[in-house]
Amino acid sequence: MLKFKFGAWAVVFMLAVLSFSACDDNDDETYNPPANIIEALKQLYPNAQNVEWEMKGNYYVADCWVTGDELDVWFDANANWVMTENELDSIDQLVPAVYTGFRNSNYSSWVVTDVFVLTYPQHSTESVIQVKQGNLKFALYFSQEGGLLHERDITDGDDTNWPPMG
Repeated sequence: MLKFKFGAWAVVFMLAVLSFSACDDNDDETYNPPANIIEALKQLYPNAQNVEWEMKGNYYVADCWVTGDELDVWFDANANWVMTENELDSIDQLVPAVYTGFRNSNYSSWVVTDVFVLTYPQHSTESVIQVKQGNLKFALYFSQEGGLLHERDITDGDDTNWPPMG
């Protein structure tokens, strides 16, 4: 019985060693932006938690949690806030006008895959509803009054919501 317990633990130990050695070292990569970018996030969202940074194009993006919401907060190279993206759990969380606008659109029968609210310092808030039908995928950008501002074909896989230019 003692040999069995020792043998069982030896097997568990060997499996653990093998599983850790099989891990890619890139799993622990973290990106740390310049101090002025980190400070800009602290000024904008002082209660941000679990912050992870990445670069998207020329932007510094903080993936973080603020009061129960997962946000992607975008900054330019000068530490200016350019956009906050808040991913919603459901289309039902959108303001009623956007929900109605979508239901009255040509895409209302498509499958909703993701929903976002984009907040900007210089532009009006937008809601984004990503939809698919067959192999086609589109991002639909709505004003908070429910009007469809524009649509973008994201079938190629780039579903990033980029800040507006200028």
